[in-house]
Amino acid sequence: MAALAGMVAIVLLRADETLFLSLNRLSAYTGDGLWANITVLGDALIALTLFLALVRRWPDLVWAGLLAGVLTFLFVHGFKHGLSLPRPASLLSGEQFHIIGRVLLTRSFPSGHAATAAMVVGVIVLHLSDRGRTWLAAPLLALVGLVGLSRVVVGAHWPADVLAGAAGGWLAAVGGMLWARRWPWGASPAGRRWLTLILTACALAALLHYQNGYPQAAAWQRLLASLSLGSMAYQLWTERRENGRANPESGRS
Repeated sequence: MAALAGMVAIVLLRADETLFLSLNRLSAYTGDGLWANITVLGDALIALTLFLALVRRWPDLVWAGLLAGVLTFLFVHGFKHGLSLPRPASLLSGEQFHIIGRVLLTRSFPSGHAATAAMVVGVIVLHLSDRGRTWLAAPLLALVGLVGLSRVVVGAHWPADVLAGAAGGWLAAVGGMLWARRWPWGASPAGRRWLTLILTACALAALLHYQNGYPQAAAWQRLLASLSLGSMAYQLWTERRENGRANPESGRS
């Protein structure tokens, strides 16, 4: 509701361009690399890569996240292709603002990166206990805000696009949770195995050849992929060791 209210206020006050130009200048104080590294956290493949680290221990959370991802995809691309609104680079001259990474011209509304970040954080927050939310909700929501802000700083989106994306991603997280409760396949042993294989393939793609459009964040992307793959491998090794202790006869045979 806060994101939607902010978007409506920006539209009614016709403040989108003014706010965009003000926020876009932040990279002058921090450098481009910081915002490139933040913005890739909203990339769909990076989100799937990060889910890999959670799939062995919390398959129900990851399954809800994947279903929410389907809803996020439909929301984002339904509006992007339906409206095809111009991005800042289509309406402003290069001297007016700064672009980090690739130049994007159309399909501005809503921000897919902001929607993805809000969806992932939404699913995690909704899975947390009350105590966990007390400690983690605020920093996780702040991370969504940073990813959304980065889309303005890199010159890819108007502020209204970001707020719309965040609202849609959060609603998709709620929808994914409800969908997963009705169809809990991902939490089954077979579902857990398939999710592990699919997410491992995503992490390998991020590690080996995926181009996210921000060369400054290439090393960060590979680090995230390596950490996710390492975490998954460690969890598989731990599970195998625990199963061996529980069934010593099977290990001898």
